[in-house]
Amino acid sequence: MRIGLSSAAFYGRMETEEEAARTAALDVPCCEVFLETFSEYSGDFGREVRARLGETECVSVHPKGTQFESDLFGRSRRQVEDAMAWFAGVCDAGRALGAKYYIFHGPPGLHGPMAPGKIHALAPTMARLRDIAGARGMEVLWENVYWCALRTPEQVAEAITLTPETRFTLDIKQAYRSGVTPEAMLEAMGDRLRHIHALDCRADGSLCLPGEGDVDWPGLMRRLKAMGYAGDVILEPYESQARDEAALRRSLGYLNSLLHL
Repeated sequence: MRIGLSSAAFYGRMETEEEAARTAALDVPCCEVFLETFSEYSGDFGREVRARLGETECVSVHPKGTQFESDLFGRSRRQVEDAMAWFAGVCDAGRALGAKYYIFHGPPGLHGPMAPGKIHALAPTMARLRDIAGARGMEVLWENVYWCALRTPEQVAEAITLTPETRFTLDIKQAYRSGVTPEAMLEAMGDRLRHIHALDCRADGSLCLPGEGDVDWPGLMRRLKAMGYAGDVILEPYESQARDEAALRRSLGYLNSLLHL
């Protein structure tokens, strides 16, 4: 298990390749690259970003999924094929970056979140996504997101029933925003868990860096070790939590200290 950082920490302040260089300057062993727009969904762009990362390993790519992930499950053939082309482009960038994982939100709910069983053509579409990613040496990981289809332990169980090959990313802040505990999501995801996004929360619901809020990080890390979790923990702050570099370094150091519990 390693502690890494998402380049999304710097989203809005610089371009993706600049974010990568900034991430590498923090001396993290691994990272997630957040790709921001369609022109970045290519192997050429992935190679450019890879060069900026230096010795930092890219373990995952996370596109701006609201741009096309809903259309992967559309009813229009052309709509689906266009979305599949963008998905493949993200995977091309991921392969160039050396990433193992594509972080997948799935379709958002326009009138409230949509449960997995309500997603059109879920099983065959997920199989096709796995094939496209797998041909590029990558795996699709479905992430729990409070405004998308995977929010609760019950929906994780439903997704596993419908698509048994699916593997998961646990987003800790998104679990709290969905009104469930990370521990409950860990139990539901079990040995299908491959990746973790870390951010802290306070009792009033505000977000903060790990070590500044109310999340029981020592307990979570012990739970992960007991489960035999072998993935990475990626600190994924929003821009507002990442402005103070000293605080960001302290939080990374705090999470690293928990690896030795």
